[in-house]
Amino acid sequence: MAEEEIFTAYLARLQQAQLPRWTDLPQFDLYMDQVVQFVNEIITPLGLDELTPTMVNNYVKKGVITSPIKKKYHKGQIANILVIAMLKPVFALDTIASGIDYQLRGREKQQAFDAFILAFIGAVQQVNSDFTGTVLINKVNKADTTNIQNAMVNLAINAVLQKMLVEAMTQMTRPTAIPTAKKKD
Repeated sequence: MAEEEIFTAYLARLQQAQLPRWTDLPQFDLYMDQVVQFVNEIITPLGLDELTPTMVNNYVKKGVITSPIKKKYHKGQIANILVIAMLKPVFALDTIASGIDYQLRGREKQQAFDAFILAFIGAVQQVNSDFTGTVLINKVNKADTTNIQNAMVNLAINAVLQKMLVEAMTQMTRPTAIPTAKKKD
């Protein structure tokens, strides 16, 4: 079963990815090329597409992250860029921006960032447990539940469903615009 061995190796690689906590982020401001390198060292082992300077510039242009000061990005901007890079394969930039804004309500940046990273690490550990642990549910064994074909369908369905739920939640949590009264002539 070469497929299972390849998939098991992939899960092991995913488990080994080093995701930084707030205190692990650079303690000093970084230039664009340093930001891109830092983020790519984290996301490429996860199998995510590399971040480019053009992407970062687009995030600034769209107001998702604040403009750099003297061409340097601070820790909060780097954290946001990292979160965006991890979520961008699934969510639109506007959805990610709304989610970041919502997560920052009533808590510090470092708390929100660490909560995201810990949740991501927990999800990776859960996936590893689901696919490598011994499973016996209603006389269904591990081989039946970890079959790559079945898993692919189930994961794809869950990804779509979870995406729909997150988008609905971000819609619900966006501040509503207050209608302006029209002047009578």
